[in-house]
Amino acid sequence: MSNLAAIITSAKSPLVVQEVELYTPGPHELLIKNEVIAFNPIEYKLAKLAIFPLQYPAILGSSFGGTVEAIGSEITSFKVGDKVAAMKKFGAAGNQYGAFQRYVVVDETSTSKLAPGVDVEIAASLTGNLPTIVGLFTGRAGLDRPSVEGKTDSKGKRVLIYGGSSSVGALGVQYVAQAGYTVVTTASPRNNAFVSKLGAAKVIDHTQDKDAVIKAIVAEGPFDLIVDTISTNETVAITGPVVAAQGGGKLYALQPAFGPDTVPEGVTRAFESWSLAPFEEKNRGLVEWAFDTYLPQGLASGRIVPLPVQKVEGGLGAVNDALDRLEKGVSGVKLILDPWA
Repeated sequence: MSNLAAIITSAKSPLVVQEVELYTPGPHELLIKNEVIAFNPIEYKLAKLAIFPLQYPAILGSSFGGTVEAIGSEITSFKVGDKVAAMKKFGAAGNQYGAFQRYVVVDETSTSKLAPGVDVEIAASLTGNLPTIVGLFTGRAGLDRPSVEGKTDSKGKRVLIYGGSSSVGALGVQYVAQAGYTVVTTASPRNNAFVSKLGAAKVIDHTQDKDAVIKAIVAEGPFDLIVDTISTNETVAITGPVVAAQGGGKLYALQPAFGPDTVPEGVTRAFESWSLAPFEEKNRGLVEWAFDTYLPQGLASGRIVPLPVQKVEGGLGAVNDALDRLEKGVSGVKLILDPWA
């Protein structure tokens, strides 16, 4: 049994497929036979833009799913043969944890056991954003967790989630709406119907003129929380003035400014590695709830609605193609790849 990986050997270089070692999981880890890689925008930024320093050669990728091949000595909740979806635990160092390979090591706390009948491709497409959603909205902003059992009473609070058809935005709209908050979001007319069924009370057409979008959003406020799931200069030029229009405060962002910040006076861009928050001691139990309860039960019951997946053909050799597509922009779908194809 051998292992193949798509490896980046130096900053901004194309990934190459090479044979790598077959790993042994640590006491609280699992070895997964990787059957689906799900791609996240951060990965093209790491590979093609080198936005953060890496130790080369590196195996990137954080979201995947497959079958448990081996378990660590302290594992009691999983067994060989279980179908799982997982994500690389924040701070995990070493190429054994990168998803762009056929066999991956993962920590048990960021692994979700799937119920029979749950599609591993769908589950894997959600794991990369799950800690970000849970960490930002509950771990940091203090919103309640959603119920996995049924409708929750209204909280009487309004939340703006800019970018409802993005992978983060789509899961965020569901998470917040199912917790009882009134969600206003944005999408193109092409994605309006899909985003509406996620639980948004109002979906605003973001393809309008910028001033028209700002006016339409402000008319739906004021908001108790404003989150920009895109966080480019173009979207912050909309969400920043929305925050300013209601007296200023925090604009929760999914990436830093990468240069001088352009938010209006009185507005503060709040950014950190949101996916770290569920693993912190003060949020004890949050990450376990996310992976052991919310994701598997939400998928099994149909309460979590995933973005449609779009398969990139060509196996590990096509990882570069997937990253190119991410760089050009993907909306309303989640890119996946079979590392064995």
